[in-house]
Amino acid sequence: MTLNGTCPPRPAKMPMVSVVICAYNAERTMRPCLESLKRLDYPNFEVVIVDDGSRDRTAEISMELSRVPPHSPGQQGLSFARNVGMHAARGEIIAYTDSDCVVDPHGSR
Repeated sequence: MTLNGTCPPRPAKMPMVSVVICAYNAERTMRPCLESLKRLDYPNFEVVIVDDGSRDRTAEISMELSRVPPHSPGQQGLSFARNVGMHAARGEIIAYTDSDCVVDPHGSR
């Protein structure tokens, strides 16, 4: 069998992916994380940020780079923050990453 093009072929419509970032006192790592998402090689995604009661500049940096206010449920812990992100997500697929991670631009393939 001979295939032309990409294998497997991309679907006609790429599903929307919600990338949920849960953060707590992440001012040192939030900027590189969000900047890496700007380079993501995927056409249909949103970023959902959940600030778990940070006492630093996490929310300010998030607003500056994403233009979307972070969800701020107060300090409830990581599991609670992930659930907040899941309920706020609009995508067909939910992907979680941590605020101290830099996302591979081709990681969505």
